[in-house]
Formats: sequence, structure tokens, C-alpha cells
Amino acid sequence: MIDLSHLLWPGAGLGFTSAVSQGWLLFTLLLWLLALLYSLSSQQQDPRAGRYWLFMLLCFAGNVLLIAAQDALSFYLGFSMMSLAGTGLVLHSGTKQARRAGRLYLQLAVIGELLLFSALVLRASAAGGLYDWQSWQNVPLDHLTISLFVLGLGLKAGFFPLHLWLPQAHPVAPAAASAVLSGAMIKAGIFGMWLFLPATDPLLQQWGQGVLWLGFVSAIFGALAALCQQKSKQILAYSSVSQMGYLLMLLSLSWLLPPAQQSLALIALVGYAAHHAFAKGALFLLAGSASRYRFGTGDQLLLGFFIVSLAALPFTSGAMAKTALKQATAAFALPAANLLYLGALCTALALCHLLMRLKAEQLALLSQTSASNMPWLQRGPVLLLAVAAVLLSWSGVMPASASVWLPLGITSYTSLSLQALTAAAIWAAIWPLLMALPTYYLLQRFAGSWLLQLGRRQRWVFFTSLKLKRLYQPL
Repeated sequence: MIDLSHLLWPGAGLGFTSAVSQGWLLFTLLLWLLALLYSLSSQQQDPRAGRYWLFMLLCFAGNVLLIAAQDALSFYLGFSMMSLAGTGLVLHSGTKQARRAGRLYLQLAVIGELLLFSALVLRASAAGGLYDWQSWQNVPLDHLTISLFVLGLGLKAGFFPLHLWLPQAHPVAPAAASAVLSGAMIKAGIFGMWLFLPATDPLLQQWGQGVLWLGFVSAIFGALAALCQQKSKQILAYSSVSQMGYLLMLLSLSWLLPPAQQSLALIALVGYAAHHAFAKGALFLLAGSASRYRFGTGDQLLLGFFIVSLAALPFTSGAMAKTALKQATAAFALPAANLLYLGALCTALALCHLLMRLKAEQLALLSQTSASNMPWLQRGPVLLLAVAAVLLSWSGVMPASASVWLPLGITSYTSLSLQALTAAAIWAAIWPLLMALPTYYLLQRFAGSWLLQLGRRQRWVFFTSLKLKRLYQPL
């Protein structure tokens, strides 16, 4: 740990002192570096590349700073830098849709910042003006402070019903920006809730059940809402709303489980976050390339790999993550744990829809132009994300000295991957996908136009955003 209290404010410091922060840094750093590598190709001919790199690097710096922060002020500086600089990425293309989405993003980001700042002021006051985590751990929470943290950080995390900006921002942002936005930046909300709402506080026991069910509702809503979209990146955005719901469930389980079992939920939380970062980051990169380049056989295999990973089929990081989620819910003896199978079915439906829309985008591209193959500078980062996803689940079979994922509890992850290979686990993973195929066909056959119309009913979001703008713009 680097002590900066003699240079800045009391308690200021940077470091990675917990296994959770170390694991969070590893997958965040890897995704960011590969997204920046992808950007070297995707931004090569863009006349706005200069400002793109400025905002990307600001977001990168803020994301790393908030993970390394050992005090509340350092976290807030990193969080604010990342959130506000993200506006430039949403506005990057300069189109009408980008300006509307950027306005909505900035408005909700500022509201989230104000809520978070209010919570920090209350906590600092209760801690006697101290900002370091150790001092805050010894001060009990109150309901108002918890509410402010959940709302302020939840607006960044994007779980239901605080997700409104997420499906609007992704379709207009560059592919690499969408990859880190979904794979790393929105997870700062969950990471912040873990930091500011420690499981040792007894008041969180009263919040745990409600937050758990909120996460489950978000998981189902996001997957079903994805079926109403026609753009691949918008489908992926709603899928992120769904996956953030699962992360919220794991966070709440760390509050509800007895101290001896809390590590189970935290290991599952970091593993699930890493799995989602790699899979969703890669799919956003592929979605960005699908509208510009022809996919060869290798590209299609990579696409299929990450889709089956999100579907949690055996031998993938998704199987490990879902096994961890099931074990955590079983440890709490959740009455509705079997409803996770409903979530798996909804996820499979959303992935079927994503695959069909990506196919349609490829066919539209090939019918209009003689598209070139996907460049290696874009294919390479996706391939490396696939390698990272495999290592996440299986590198525990290597000697400990060779494993780069030790902070994530890789031994536990490999054990979870092996548990996903039992006959019962394989059938539990496969049947939702088998049921999703005919269900998706019937939905498109008999309700496709209705779903399309439902997906277009989002004008109220922009109308409210415009009304809010008129409240503060000068006359």
C-alpha cells in the first residue's frame, strides 16, 4: 500500500490489499488493455480519434484509481473521472442519436454523483471526518446512507430499474468503448457497493432479501427486454442489465450468509464479474466488427464460443460462474433458487436473438459491399479474451507458480468448473438452450411484430431527459 496521507488528506492511500480488489484489478486491466489494442485498428481512419483517445484514457485512469483507492475521496475522484469522461465516448459519433444518449447519460451520471457524494458526506461525518476504509468499518450504517449508496452506485451499475441510460448509450458508442463500458465501468457500481456496504454491518441483513429479489428481477427483465431490440449492441446492453442482476444477487448473498460462508459469495462475485467482463467485452468487439467486416470461420467460432459461454454450457467460464451462483443461493437456502433456471431460459432466448441479429447484420453488409476480412488487430484482442476466459476456469490445474489468477481463488474456480461436468450439471445447462430454440421460433413467428413495437416504446426516456434539460438551460 502507498500511504499518501502526508501529501493529500488523512487516510489517503493506494493499494490492492484484498483478494477482491486484486481480482477486480486483474480482469479490469486485461479488458482495458485489449480494448485499447482493438482501438488502434478501429480508430485508425476516424478524424475524431484524438478526442476518443483522450476520453478512453481518462476513463481507464479513473477505473483503475477507484479500484486502487484505500480511502473514500480517492474512490470518488476515480469514480467521477470515469463517469464524466464516459460522456465523451457516448457522444463520439456526433449523430442525433448520440447527442440524445449522451445527454441522458450525463444527466443520470450527475444525479448518481450527487447521491454518492451525499452518502460519502454522511459517512465521513459519522466517522469523525476520517476517510479511510478502516475507520468507516467501525461506524454503523443507517438506512438513509444505504439508500443513497444503492441509488448512486446503482445508476452506474445499470441494474433494473436504474438502467435507463445503458441501452441508449451502447448502440452509439464505439465498439471498444462499449466493451469496457459493459465489461468494466458499470461493475464499478457493484465494486463500490462492496466497499461502502460491508457485510459485517448488521443493518444490511434487513436489506439483503430485498436487494436479492431486485437482482433477480433485473436478471429476468434484462433478458426479456433484449428480445424486443433489433440492434445487436442494444441486445447486448439489455443482456448486461440482466447479468448485473446476477452480480447484485451475489453481493446481497455476501450480506445474508453467515461469516463462515461469506467468502463463497465473494469468490463467486469476482469470478462472475471476470467471466462477464471477458465474454461481454468480446461480444461487443465482435458486434462492432460485424457491421464493417466479413466474418470468416475463425471469427464465427469465436462468436460461438462467447455465446455458449454466456449460456453457461460446460467447459466454459459461464459454467463455472453459474455453478458458483447456484452454490451461493443454495447456501442461503433461498426458496426460489430454482427460479435461476427461468433466468437461464431467458438468457438463452436473448442469445438466440443476438445470434440472429448478428447474422442479419452480416448478410446486410455482404449484400451492399464487398466487405474485407476482419483485421488481425481486431481479431487478436477477441482471441486473447477467449484465452483469458479459459484460464479463468481451468488454470488451477497448473502449478501455483504458473497461475496468474491466484487472487481470484483459482483453485475454487477450477473446482467449480469440474463440478459443472457432472451429468446432472450438464443437463441443467443444456435443457434451457434446447427449450429456447423452439420457444424463440414461436415468439418470432407469432409475436415478432409485437415485440418490435414494444422495443420502440422508449421515447418517454428521451422526452423526460429533454424536459430535465429545459429546467437548467438558460432562457
